[in-house]
Amino acid sequence: IAATEQGRVELIGNVAHELRTPLTNIRATMEGLVDGGLQPDQGTFLSVQHEVSRLQRLVFQLEELSLAESGQVPLRKQRVDLRLLIREVGGRLAAQYEDKGVQLVYDFAPDLPMLQVDPDRITQVLINLLGNALQATPPEGEVHVRVEHEGSDVIVRIRDTGIGIPPEELTRIFERFYRVDKSRARSSGGYGIGLTIARHFALAHGGRLWAESQGLGHGATLILALPL
Repeated sequence: IAATEQGRVELIGNVAHELRTPLTNIRATMEGLVDGGLQPDQGTFLSVQHEVSRLQRLVFQLEELSLAESGQVPLRKQRVDLRLLIREVGGRLAAQYEDKGVQLVYDFAPDLPMLQVDPDRITQVLINLLGNALQATPPEGEVHVRVEHEGSDVIVRIRDTGIGIPPEELTRIFERFYRVDKSRARSSGGYGIGLTIARHFALAHGGRLWAESQGLGHGATLILALPL
């Protein structure tokens, strides 16, 4: 009971912390418009729009997190070619990878079997994994996606040349609101929820999600195993 209460207190504190910055920025902007310190131009309105979008993303992810942690993830499974799904997600993130100067490389084993999965949920998992790899990787780096068939699973390995993960934190990165690099927390728009949601969605499919790394400065590999 004590551990549950502690987790509840930490969650409330984390959510309040994440809400504070965008709300403070919106309030300061509105006060500046009211007292005439800021001009009601496009730049000012775009700034408010940006902060509102941050709040919307946080609310959406909190809703997904609540659903995932309750074990009530509805799945609408269908036969899916994982290669096509990964390329589609990569295409959606291509502009972000190009802007940062990070190369996204695909490596698909031949004769990969089709999977019976919920394409929307697995798409969300892949967006979170590839987005996390991009955030962790400096310019001129690389994110390598390897997909192969091993036993009764299809394995997706997403390896980056980023900051790496200390051995003692390999499991903690899947805890909600936890970040290896505390400095990139809010500036990059990340809330430390994506990997938590991704792991729960993998588990809902009977799969697994874990991380491997040789430590800080050596990059990291996130591994998604989905059963046939």
